[in-house]
Amino acid sequence: MVKFFQQYARDLPRFGDIMVPQANSFGVLRLAMATLVLISHSYLFAFGTSEAEPLTMWTGHSLGEHAVQVFFILSGILVAQSFERSRSLLDFVAARVLRIFPALIVCVLLTALLFGPLVSQFSALEYFNSRALPAYLLKTLSLSTGSASLPGVFENVPLASNVNISLWTLKYEVLCYVGLATAGMAGLFNPRWRNSVAIALAVFLIVIFAAEPKDQSTYNFSDNIRYFSLFFGTGVLAFLMRDGIVIAGEFVAPLAVLAAIAIGTRFAELATALFLGYAVVWLAAKSFGPLRGFCNRVDLSFGVYIFAGPIQQAIIEAAPTLSPLDIAAMAAAFVFPLALLSWVLIEHPALQLRSRLRASRAKGQIVRRARIVLA
Repeated sequence: MVKFFQQYARDLPRFGDIMVPQANSFGVLRLAMATLVLISHSYLFAFGTSEAEPLTMWTGHSLGEHAVQVFFILSGILVAQSFERSRSLLDFVAARVLRIFPALIVCVLLTALLFGPLVSQFSALEYFNSRALPAYLLKTLSLSTGSASLPGVFENVPLASNVNISLWTLKYEVLCYVGLATAGMAGLFNPRWRNSVAIALAVFLIVIFAAEPKDQSTYNFSDNIRYFSLFFGTGVLAFLMRDGIVIAGEFVAPLAVLAAIAIGTRFAELATALFLGYAVVWLAAKSFGPLRGFCNRVDLSFGVYIFAGPIQQAIIEAAPTLSPLDIAAMAAAFVFPLALLSWVLIEHPALQLRSRLRASRAKGQIVRRARIVLA
């Protein structure tokens, strides 16, 4: 039996084989997850609770929450790869900052200074004189919360005063980056230790989540750190074990069944992370036709994620009787073009800046070496 499995696995592709952008569909998955968050949040905004979404009753998590779990798995894979390829810690930090903050800053400023006054119940003078405005800017740009309110904005909708709930996860994303960088500086990616580190990480993820199930609505800061670390860590673990992970569709269904059986038990999150992690690996190997090439060139996922919330809330305020799917469709018509503008005008130029910074540092090093030689 063991020999049969070894022979079978020998002929299958490995996860490591698809880690180059041209061979994977990570971009497609990121865009799909951002779209699922938009759809899920339409239920949340329309009814004021995630319990209104059908999937919550089945798995204990909404569609959007599962999409965010996949986001963190993808982030664990891609950010681990980014760290391994970075020339220095400064290079890695620059890449993370330039990927998140330029678009986030523009989103927050547009929301607070342009969009907010247009939809607020307050007059322009009252709006700009309110202490809630600078508080929103400070709290949101510092990533301290995604639930900060703007003066007179969205006060009469089911999820009242919530301007852009999606932003709350960014704090935990950044904290996961910090944890990865710390582990990386300690030797996480040293080839000599890779197998031992992978085993240690797997044990750590099991230990931190093999506990009695807890209602997510009661999670505190440390619970959220633990929760997001599980899915981000699953992605990092997949990257570390990439040369040993075989890609076969036959494994997806049994893992899905295992995750379904574990719902409501202390192993629910672990089983979900295992299933979603492998599903990401399997789906990333699919080509998705021309969509893969488009998503490799144009990444709309972050723009869709950060710009959708205020637009959805505005649609609900203007037309409160719309169904969640109608809200999602209407919001998508505005959000996707906005995400495209964000990519073209903000995100892509910011990422190119990293390359220019790299080139500038390399040129500086060459000049310094030349001076040393001449001296």
